[in-house]
Amino acid sequence: MSAPASVKETVTTLRLSDPGMRDVLIADLQSRTDLVVAAAGEDTIEVSLLGSYNLEAMRMAIYLRVRAWEAAQRAQGRLVRVELL
Repeated sequence: MSAPASVKETVTTLRLSDPGMRDVLIADLQSRTDLVVAAAGEDTIEVSLLGSYNLEAMRMAIYLRVRAWEAAQRAQGRLVRVELL
């Protein structure tokens, strides 16, 4: 059995290519009841997924949600890229 992840490991940091879209992404992610989201800087957000996920599954779930948000933004003509750190 592996050791539990530390609190810092369960937080995923996101960096946006367009800092002006940070609050839009925060609002979208906060609309989901299983995410804890906070602004971490001008172009960064910290996200944690609630539940019994291992670290890889948690990061994959966040990755997929962020990519879906990016696609929705592109469909509206906004070119923004989010990097998972």
